[in-house]
This record gives sequence, C-alpha cells and structure tokens, in this order.
Amino acid sequence: MKRLHIVGSPRSGTTLMMELFVTCFQSNGFCEHEMSIFDEPELKAGLFFSKQPTDVKYIERVFKSDPNLFVVYILRDPRSVISSIHASKPHEYFCNYRIWKECNDAAQRIMDCPRFLSVRYEDLVQIPNKVQRQIVERFSFLKKKCNFSGFEKLSNPSKQSLNALSGLRPICADRVNAWQKHLPRIKSELDKNPHLLKDLTENGYEKDNSWAIVLEGIEPTRYNCRYPDSRPILKTIETRFRKWMKSRQYIASRNLR
Repeated sequence: MKRLHIVGSPRSGTTLMMELFVTCFQSNGFCEHEMSIFDEPELKAGLFFSKQPTDVKYIERVFKSDPNLFVVYILRDPRSVISSIHASKPHEYFCNYRIWKECNDAAQRIMDCPRFLSVRYEDLVQIPNKVQRQIVERFSFLKKKCNFSGFEKLSNPSKQSLNALSGLRPICADRVNAWQKHLPRIKSELDKNPHLLKDLTENGYEKDNSWAIVLEGIEPTRYNCRYPDSRPILKTIETRFRKWMKSRQYIASRNLR
C-alpha cells in the first residue's frame, strides 16, 4: 500500500490540501479528518491519503525507512500561521511561532528526499491548478479526477474539516495578507522571537526586514493561544520517547512484511 501523508504546522492549510487530494485525485481510501502516521489504516493495498499536521516533527525516521510513504508539507508565512483563528475557538489564536518553527525545522531535515514535496500555501491559493500539476509531476502514481480550482463543487468534507476550513468555499487568496489585521499579535510574537525576521527572509516571504515598519507604534498584546510559548522539559522528553517507540514499532511492522 502507498500512503501519502500531509503535514505542516497547524493553520498552514493542511486541511485544505487534504480536501483537495480527496476530491481531485483517485485513491482507495482516506482518513475522515486527521490520522497519525503511526495509526495503521485498514486498507492493505492501493493508495491511502491521511494528514496530521505536526507529525512532521516526528516523521523523519519512519519516512526514511518506508519507501511506500510519501509526504506533502505545507509551508505558510509564519505571520499568517500565528494570527490564524480556528472556528472551534474563536476567542484565541490557535498556533504560535514556536510550533511553526519546530515544524519547519523538522521539514528541512527531509527536504531533499524525492518522496517529499514542500508546497507553499500562498502558491496553492493563487495558482492552484499549477500546483496540482507540480504535485503530479513529483508523484506520478497520482491519477487526477478534476482540477483543484472548483473542488468545492464536488467536495464533501467532514464536520471537523469544515470547522478547520471555516466553511466550504472556492479557493481564494484573500487570507494571504490577513496577518496585517493582527499587528498587535505579530508584534507580541516578534518581541518574544526575533528570529522570526530571519525566517521570513530565508523562506522568501520578505527580501529584508523593512516590512517591520508597520509594527512601529503598535503595542504588543498578550493573547490566549492553544500552545504555550515553551513546553515543560519533562513533557518534551516524554513525548519524544513515546514517538521514538512508535517509530520503532512502525519500522518493525514493515520489516516483517
């Protein structure tokens, strides 16, 4: 069985990409909304689509060991990620810079693998059909059913996916610069994480730091966020050990086949 798994930081567009894959490409099965790479689908042959955004932080070992695993990573402007709000929790920001950074650093470690493809969210919403062609060029086993543009006419997302998408609608680029409406949030995250400036230039979102002039005179405001700015060290160790054990089980199960 081939498995194509979609990852990226939360609020980067992974749900949109999943719905595009499910609607516009042929497959033998797919998860309803999210499914960890460490969870086995019932499907034993054919092609299976799944997605779990932050799996990118733990996927390196299993990815390199499984020739039937293919990964699509969604890269999005970190300013958009940290200022995005999930419909299920409208009174708080969903993600922060720490999580975006952890996901992006992890993606860089497997960027050169031919079974890995990085897609920019901004390209996806501005030139969706061109991005679709690029995906097919990388993963030739994919069989197209319809164009990415117009997917909303055929898509039937789950309730969870609808919440994450804030409703089903045509692909559009109206949220590319939506971070500009959340300048106190951007200022707050930048003050705590000055490396954000370098990330923006290294990933091609800005040519230099001159964009930050829009933050002059803006008072940083502390907001509720699903993720804390830092993670307790014991919790980090426990999570890494658990994922390491799951990785061993994943690899062992495939070596026995």
